[in-house]
Amino acid sequence: MSDDIRILETLRVRSVDERDRLWSIYHGAFVRLNERTPIHHGSYSEQRFHEILEDEEFTKFLVYSGEELVGVTLLTHALAKVPWVNAHYFAARYPKSTRAGKVFFLPAVVIDPSYQDLRRIGGRLLQQALTSLGEDVVVACDYSESLRRSLPSFVGRTLGREFKGEVLDRLVYEVFFYTDPE
Repeated sequence: MSDDIRILETLRVRSVDERDRLWSIYHGAFVRLNERTPIHHGSYSEQRFHEILEDEEFTKFLVYSGEELVGVTLLTHALAKVPWVNAHYFAARYPKSTRAGKVFFLPAVVIDPSYQDLRRIGGRLLQQALTSLGEDVVVACDYSESLRRSLPSFVGRTLGREFKGEVLDRLVYEVFFYTDPE
């Protein structure tokens, strides 16, 4: 495993082999995550994920360890292209930023599990993606609170500076029963 980490910002992933590799990482990451939470993560089908990798309205940050592609971050200002995001909400809440194309959504940060702890690769990937946007943007994301309670502090440590944030909503999954289920 190489310590040579590089991150490439691109609008299109042209290589079929790279798209297949990224699908494998994306799908694999969410298969494991979905075993731990009732909230379905990794909503993109393989076909839609491949389309996004070629869609220039999604910026991709590809991370390599040596010559091996080991992860990706996706960012977009085309909120309507993220099926679970209500773009109208953001347009009404942040009208000036929306008109300026400065409201972004972060639909995925995925890294091959065998590389996740290598030289803080996740933090470096997130840092490069977010700092590339400048300081006058609004970046929204979603995450399972039961799995990522420390995400705000992680982002603060990763960026090395204070940021403002607010919880826009919370999704709670709860079950009720009278007798113990099997």
